[in-house]
Order: sequence, then C-alpha cells, then structure tokens
Amino acid sequence: MTKYSFLFLLVPISLYAQQPVVSRSVADSVQLAEVTVRGFETNRPLLETASSVNVLSAKDLTQRFGTPSLVPAFNTLPGVRMDERSPGSYRLSIRGSLIRSPFGVRNVKIYWHELPLTDAGGTTYLNALDVRSIGRVEVIKGPSGSLYGAGTGGAVLLSGPTNSGGEVANRAEVGALAGAYGLSGQNYSFQTGKNNSAISLNYGHLQSDGYRQNSRMYRDNLSVSGTFAVNEKQTVSVMGLYTDLMYQTPGGLNRTQFLANPRNARPSTPAIAGSVDQHAGIYQKTGYLGFSHQYRWNSRIQNTTVIFGSTTDFYNPFITNYEKRADQGIGARTVTRWQMIEEGVPTQLVFGGEYQQNFTVDRNYGNRRGNPDTLQADDELRASQSVIFAQLEATLPLGIIATAGLSRNEVAYGFTRFSVLPIVAQPRAFQPVWLPRVALLKKLGEYVSVFASISTGYSAPTIQEVRPSEGTFNSTLEPEKGTNLEVGLRGQLSRFQFDVAAYQFRLRQTIVRRSVVSGAEYFINAGATNQKGLEVQLAYNLVVPKPGGFWQSVRVWNSTTATNYRFKNYQQGAVDASGNRVTGVPPLVVSTGLDAETRVGLYAHATHQFIDQFPLDDANTVKSDIARMLNATLGFRKSLGKHWALDAYVSGDNLLDQTYSLGYDLNALGGRYYNAAPRRNITGGVKLAVRW
Repeated sequence: MTKYSFLFLLVPISLYAQQPVVSRSVADSVQLAEVTVRGFETNRPLLETASSVNVLSAKDLTQRFGTPSLVPAFNTLPGVRMDERSPGSYRLSIRGSLIRSPFGVRNVKIYWHELPLTDAGGTTYLNALDVRSIGRVEVIKGPSGSLYGAGTGGAVLLSGPTNSGGEVANRAEVGALAGAYGLSGQNYSFQTGKNNSAISLNYGHLQSDGYRQNSRMYRDNLSVSGTFAVNEKQTVSVMGLYTDLMYQTPGGLNRTQFLANPRNARPSTPAIAGSVDQHAGIYQKTGYLGFSHQYRWNSRIQNTTVIFGSTTDFYNPFITNYEKRADQGIGARTVTRWQMIEEGVPTQLVFGGEYQQNFTVDRNYGNRRGNPDTLQADDELRASQSVIFAQLEATLPLGIIATAGLSRNEVAYGFTRFSVLPIVAQPRAFQPVWLPRVALLKKLGEYVSVFASISTGYSAPTIQEVRPSEGTFNSTLEPEKGTNLEVGLRGQLSRFQFDVAAYQFRLRQTIVRRSVVSGAEYFINAGATNQKGLEVQLAYNLVVPKPGGFWQSVRVWNSTTATNYRFKNYQQGAVDASGNRVTGVPPLVVSTGLDAETRVGLYAHATHQFIDQFPLDDANTVKSDIARMLNATLGFRKSLGKHWALDAYVSGDNLLDQTYSLGYDLNALGGRYYNAAPRRNITGGVKLAVRW
C-alpha cells in the first residue's frame, strides 16, 4: 500500500514538472522557494534541501490553536507525534522514537537559538519553554548525527520571533487567555532593534486545574535574548531562560477504570497507594544561559561559537518513592562555514564540534503522602558527550546538489552510589562511532526537486535509562544503531504545494521500556526493528490575494503519515515478538486543515486529526482506540491607528466531544494504558500590541 501510494504521487507530479513554470505572482502565494531552512547548515531554500524538513511559523505555533502549547502544532506535521498526558508533561516522537520514551523527550536532539537544549545525558527539558516566546521551529526527521551527534529520531531547531526580513521588530505585546478546567494565563513580550543591537524579552504565565484528578499545573517562564554587532566582522549574542514549572501526574488507568470515569486519577489499592494519596507530581526549576560569538573572516568564511550552562532542580513525588534530582550542565559548540569554490562548481565546507558535560545528584526517598521519608538511594552521575563533524556540499551541473557528511561521536557515563558500602565508582564508556551521511538533490525545473539520502543513526542510552526510576544502574545497556534510506519529492505547481518522503530505517539494539509492579520502569535492548514509512504534506491556495479583495488567503492542507514498523529478531521474555507491529506507532495518521484570513481582520482555522488503532503492548494483544479530534479557532485582528493592534479569538478543542487518551502508557503493567484527554472545551483570549 505504501509503495503504490508513493508511485501514484510520483508519476503525475513528474509529468507536470515538465510544464512551463507558473508566474511569479502565483508562486509567491505559496513561497516554497523562499522558505530558507537552517537544517544541516545549508541555509538554502527548502526546495534545495536534500532532507525531510518541516517548518512551523509563529502563526502555526500561536494563532492556529487557542491554548499556548507546542503539542497541537507539532501534531500537524507528518511523521511527528507529541503527547501531553497531563498539562505540562510533554512526550515527543519523531518517526516512532516514542517506543523508549515513557515520558519526556528522548532520542531527539533539540537546539534553542543554536544552543543545545538536549544535555550530555540525553535529557531535554522541552516543557521549560513557552511557545509564545518561539517564533519558528524546524523539524529534521530521521538520523541527523552527521552534524548534530547522537540520536536516531531527528533534530529540532527552535528560534525566537522575527519579522519577515529576519530581524527583530520593534514591538511590545500583552495578552491574556482563559478557558475550561481552570485554564488561565498572561503573556508579556518586548522586542526592539536599533542600530547594531536587538533585544527580545518574554514572560509567560500559564495555569490549569486539569481535566482529571491530580492534574493541576502552573508554569512561569522568563526568556531573554540580545544580539549586538561589535563591528562589521563580529556579532555577539546572549540567550537565557528561567522556568518554574509544576504539574501533577494523575497516572494511568486500566480499561475498566477509563470507561467508568476517565477523569479519575490512578486509584489506591491495598498494596500500593494511588496518585492522589501520594501527591504525585513534578516540581521543576530550570535555568539556562548561553553566549554566541559570530566572526566573519571574509565573505567566504565565518565561524559561530557558543558556550552555555544549565541547571535544573527536579522533585518527583511518585507513587512508590520520592526523587530529588539536581542537574548541572556545561558545553560548547563551534561551526565554521567556508565557501571553498564560488564559480563553476560552488562548494561549501562546514566543520566543527560540540562538547557537553553533565553532573547529576539523584536521591530517592520513601514517599509518605507527598513528603520524602527514608533515604533509599544516594547517587551521583556524570555524563560527557562529544562530536566532531565535517560536511561538504557542492552544486554540480544539471541542477544536482551533492552533500557528504561525517561525524565522530563519543559518549561516557560515570555512576557512584553513596548509600551502599563499599562505595564503588562504575564508569561506562561507549566505543566511539563514526556516522556518515550522503545525499543527492536534483532540481526538475524551477519549482520541483527530488532527493535521495542514506544516513546512519546512533543513540546512546540516556541518564534516565541507565539509572531509571526502578533505581539500579544498568551497565549493560547498549546504544541503538541504524541505517536510513530515504527518497523525497517536493515542489509547487501553480497554487498546489507538495512534499513527499518515503523511507526505510533498520534499527539494531532497540531500547525498550519495561516496568515493575509499582510502575517504576527499567530499560533493555530487545532485538531490532524494520521501519518503513511514507510522509505526505499537501497544500492548496484556494484564492490568490488581489488588491482590495476581501480574502487575503484561503488555504487547505493535509498531512498524512503511513507506517509499517515491525519488530525483527525481537524477544520479550520467552515470547518471540518478531513480525509484530512496533508498539505505540499508528499505521495511519491524517491531519487536515483550513486556514482563512480576510482583509477586514477576520481569520479562521480548522484542524481535524485521525489516528488509527495501534498496539499498546509488544505482543500486539491490546490496541488503542481510533481517535478523531476537531479543533477550530475564530479570531479578529484590528489595527488601531498606525501603531496599535488588537487581536481577540475564541478556540474550541475536541469539538467532536470524543473520549480518548492523549498519551498511552506503553507496555503498562496491570493494563494501565490510558490517560484521558479533556472533553469538548473552549478557550478565549485577547492580545494588545504596539509597534514603533
């Protein structure tokens, strides 16, 4: 099915590509050729980028949906899945990496303003960010280790708000929102750019009582960035954020409990107390500070070097224990771009390296109704990660762009338990790994291109996997390794825009989660997986803007993900699960939307998502429910004089009033797979902005 679907799309598009190109005015309404991506340091139009990259704009992030969250925007992209099992608890999957993520973000490398947000231990505190302070997201799908280091899922590049010219606008904005289940929030932002400097400041507050018992949350986020041109050759930037986040964790329900009352938290049993009794939740304070220095040696050579540090205090009263963790991390990354040849066969060399180091103090206590009790474990962990890389890109005759990259990756951990005598340090260093990537892109006329790539992936176990909540140090867990083959086609034909990618990823030493009776998890290597997928992103502009016309834009779009992920040589205890579908990966996800804006200021967005059934356990004996979600936003934007602007909106979520789980606990003991999503609910908000 997947193979023939790809051929069905490929053949007619290739034929149309031979037709005369459309006029510039029509092409500009789609702007595919003008969308520049930073992924793999190409800084090329998306049409000339030989990889699967999706871009989310500020409008996608903060206008299409009423609730300020990354989750719904990420879920409009093919091959990407983001869960929020309770407000503030993010779980991100790119092309199926969710299998090893009971919570949080793993196996995906994330950068914020070119600074690594993913630390040396593989942990990413993505929920420390406020979506209202993000202006653009690039999602690179598939192994990207040739330039970004370890990780088989992909990479995400986050940046701050910019105007259409790429520079910070002079503006200030205040906003407020309110919605169902005690949702409320405020946001204050300030951006200015003058002469050789630019400053951006954002403060956001969000709180909710939650749909379920024990699912209250609040988050206060402050972020700041400043860029200063020292002279014609040098630019210095500083970026920082601080977040105070709390969210309660209601826990998973079994099928009977989910159907009886999906709003309940995990109940107590005679043997184990429930989420409410144990005050289960996360208390997280994160600080991050980074500096960037860009030096332009001449028109052909420039270097960007960043240094950064982070600190996180993490408290987690869990059902069976109380964890206190303190993370401290430092690191640096340097990238040099050299335009070696400008004429004939333009050739660019990108090279550099990245180093990170983390120190973690992790203590587990007994949990007595939300208060730490007897000390159970007192551990220190050290993590280091380094990568050196080089990439050569050449523009060949006949419209061919060739890319070849290579990186060397090294990861090491150290573990010491002080609560057990004798005190013995346990180091674990993984063998250095070389990760190559080769890609070719061919332009078919001015508005269509086709690409093919082969890349290797490598993902060492994270700190939370070698020292999971089960409490032991796993010195035998091996890294995942894999090879990805991919072909893609993208372009635009008149008002029609398309982006199609088909891939096969063979993963070895797959890391999977297991859990004990209490719900605490541990991880093992369990064979291999064969992952085949097709990703299609389509859009069509129903109208072309005309001077004085009522409609500024009316656009329909569709994102479809079709997968066939299978276990290979996969053993689950005494059971051979080879040939089964990979747990937690839907065979089909379809998102469809309509975006409309008018000259008088009215705008509307409607988004529908269909998620097919998928297995919740490795044995494929339990499947999820089919999910159909409908979201719609209606707003009005009005200029008040020359400098002021008002934006008011109302947004509805789960308008079909479905009962579904917004994030399943995979392979959960006792069948506690379900985390119920809110029923139909409404959110409204208003923003007032001034420009100068």
